[in-house]
Amino acid sequence: MSEKTGLMSIIPSGKEIGFMVIRGFGLFLSVSGMVGMTLILGPLNHILQDMEFTMVFASKPPTFFACMGLAVVGGALDFFANLGLKGLEKQQ
Repeated sequence: MSEKTGLMSIIPSGKEIGFMVIRGFGLFLSVSGMVGMTLILGPLNHILQDMEFTMVFASKPPTFFACMGLAVVGGALDFFANLGLKGLEKQQ
């Protein structure tokens, strides 16, 4: 296998870019879920009093668990994408 030189040495491969995109999407989902949980539980409602928050479902528990599911799925995507990036790094 030949060594990459010049500009090609700093450009990531397609797999690396894909894992970075998945990792970013996972981070977005986990942060969105955590912000949703804090809006439902109340700490952000006290800080941002002018913001109107409408729940997705009719009551708090299903909405809380939906936001928790977003956070868990996002964390899993972030974790597995990070494992994939580390595996690609070891191959090189």
